[in-house]
Amino acid sequence: MNNELPNFDTLLRIAKQDPEQLEQIRIQLAQQTISQAPEHLRPRLRGLQFQIDIKRKLAKTPLAACIQLSNMMHRSFMELCETVHRPIIGDSARRQNEHLSEAEILTFRGS
Repeated sequence: MNNELPNFDTLLRIAKQDPEQLEQIRIQLAQQTISQAPEHLRPRLRGLQFQIDIKRKLAKTPLAACIQLSNMMHRSFMELCETVHRPIIGDSARRQNEHLSEAEILTFRGS
């Protein structure tokens, strides 16, 4: 199978006629995506896929699984936003001290 998702109408037909085939497409696409990621990211992506699979398996309904995964993505996005907007402590302190310090300028003579 190539790495492209079938069009919506095809997926809808498969979901109605053969849900197991749709699940196999999902698994295969996820595995292909992980295998194409840089080597150093693959363990983290496999761990994330494991968490997704467990949440889907433990959810009582497909809608419950969707809500749990949406919440998971939202939490991850919020952590990213906090990290991006959080000042770097050392850098922030250094920038504040730059305005307070004075320095003597030395002149060097060429040889």
